[in-house]
Amino acid sequence: MTTKKTFAQLLVLPAMLVSLSATAATEFDQPGDGPFFGESANGQWLIGGKYVEMNNRDDGLEASNNAGIILGYEFNRPVWKGKAAFEFQYLPTSSDGTVNSSSQSNPSIYPYPGKWENPLYSGYVVYRTPGSVLYGKAKAGIVASRFKITLDDGTIIQENKTQVGYGLGLGVHIGRHFDLELEYEGNQGKSQLYNFGINGIVKFP
Repeated sequence: MTTKKTFAQLLVLPAMLVSLSATAATEFDQPGDGPFFGESANGQWLIGGKYVEMNNRDDGLEASNNAGIILGYEFNRPVWKGKAAFEFQYLPTSSDGTVNSSSQSNPSIYPYPGKWENPLYSGYVVYRTPGSVLYGKAKAGIVASRFKITLDDGTIIQENKTQVGYGLGLGVHIGRHFDLELEYEGNQGKSQLYNFGINGIVKFP
């Protein structure tokens, strides 16, 4: 799937989130003049950085690292007493992982030696639980991965996938406009890739 098609799919997520936010209205709410089903979608923009250790469950592939940016929007209207948001992530590979034989009895399923990388493009619908200091985080969305192995002899093995992804995390509010989060991300399907990361997010205004 091309990058253009991937981002077209990611644009569906904000519309999903607006609908979710609208369902949080009580029976006493009166329709307004906002653009989303008569409701406004006031909130704050999010921008941040992310660093992850990318892992592959297949034998013989040692971890790589990705670092990139988070862009999002968090709605003011409470959803189940917490906050809903949408977030887009771009995580290029910052340091390649290595491909080698883990042992003679249990070698890598891939040719080796070589290096591997897995840039990620993703969009998530996000829910953060209430909490004045600590909070939980859960998310689901679409993840496009660009898994590539480059062998020492110059051979390239590449596999592009777009599939449903999910994440769980724990965050802490550091001041009014900054959050720090520890997070796990995985995906459904046959992909063996998952990551553990740290996020630093600034909220505007």
